Amino acid sequence: MILKKSSFLCAAVLLFVLTVASVSFAAQKPAATVPVEGVGVIDIDEVVNKHPGMANARQQAANLSRQKENEAKAAADKESDQAKKAQIIQQKRMELVKEQQDLMDPIYRECQQAARDVAAKQNLTLVLNKSIVLIGGTDITQDVIQQLSKVAATKK
Repeated sequence: MILKKSSFLCAAVLLFVLTVASVSFAAQKPAATVPVEGVGVIDIDEVVNKHPGMANARQQAANLSRQKENEAKAAADKESDQAKKAQIIQQKRMELVKEQQDLMDPIYRECQQAARDVAAKQNLTLVLNKSIVLIGGTDITQDVIQQLSKVAATKK
């Protein structure tokens, strides 16, 4: 009986302490007023979509997709076994994924390099995807897009 009362008392005290702590924490100023130095944020989807070579890559990806679809259809039409047809289609899909990845890898590498260059110029030691950052960081998205344009202009 005594053990039950002391357990109840400990639980009540713990609940009180947690309540006071949570009220105290909620009363603090938001962290948005404190700048975080050395941390950059980037909208990588926007950067990739605005890459100078992205329109060409999209066109090539669409052509690859049509080509693999036609190859799969032609090969499957020659086959009577449903399991083999499914295997052919799966193989063509895997080939398509691999070829599209090979097509996009240089674009991703160039975007990463541009982000590294901008981060170095701005003395940023950490760059995070903007979609995972709630508060803080210096947005370098537009700077990276400009850097990609400069690099593309020097290649011409």
